[in-house]
Amino acid sequence: MSRRVSGRLRLTGLGLLLWAAGCAATQRTQPRVPRNPRPAPSSQFRRPSSQLPPPSSQQLYPVDEALRDVLSGELQYVGTGRWPGVERSYACLFRNERVLVVNAYCTLKEPPAFRLDVYSPERGRVSIYAEARGEVSKHDRANYFTFTAASAPAPGPETPVLPVTLAMPYQALQRHERERYAAFLPSCFGGKRNEQQEGACLGALAPQFNAWAARNHAFLEHASDDWYRLVRAMRALAALHGRDPD
Repeated sequence: MSRRVSGRLRLTGLGLLLWAAGCAATQRTQPRVPRNPRPAPSSQFRRPSSQLPPPSSQQLYPVDEALRDVLSGELQYVGTGRWPGVERSYACLFRNERVLVVNAYCTLKEPPAFRLDVYSPERGRVSIYAEARGEVSKHDRANYFTFTAASAPAPGPETPVLPVTLAMPYQALQRHERERYAAFLPSCFGGKRNEQQEGACLGALAPQFNAWAARNHAFLEHASDDWYRLVRAMRALAALHGRDPD
């Protein structure tokens, strides 16, 4: 390589070094301008589950409407077996085009207690319990010393509970009831137990008790013709499908 070319390369390399040094000095003397942060996503799309509004009491299944749904069409027998909470007895499951219905004391010999559980896939669950001194079907509300009801919304997809469908068999609804109880989902209840008034709404429904109690007060105080009709109907069906405890 000639001396002339070599000298040009050395000059070029020196120029590059001087240019780089100048750039570095310029960067040191100029303040850094922070980049604009990415806008945070709108809170309306990321509301924490703990801040979701609790279900309204108007969304809870009213007791009288549950009874009307049971009476809305002919009941089809589904099955007989043990039932969570009353394992010593036998229960019978029926369905129509609106609801599933469980007679929790589906025995040949009528006990002094009666419980009806109604399940709507969309509206949730209603449970009604009566106890008297003798066969419940032979007494009216004035002779019940315990008469209570409870309402709960249908479990959402965020819960570990098997959803209710009108086509589900006995064992599937039995599983649903076990899972629902274990999950301790929000519910409202009220009435009289051993002649003592009781009532509350649990979980996220706690503020809704007054509205729920007002909506179901008349039924809990006086029962209804639909109630007596269903008690008699379930006792007649128990004679066909029931089973006495072992």
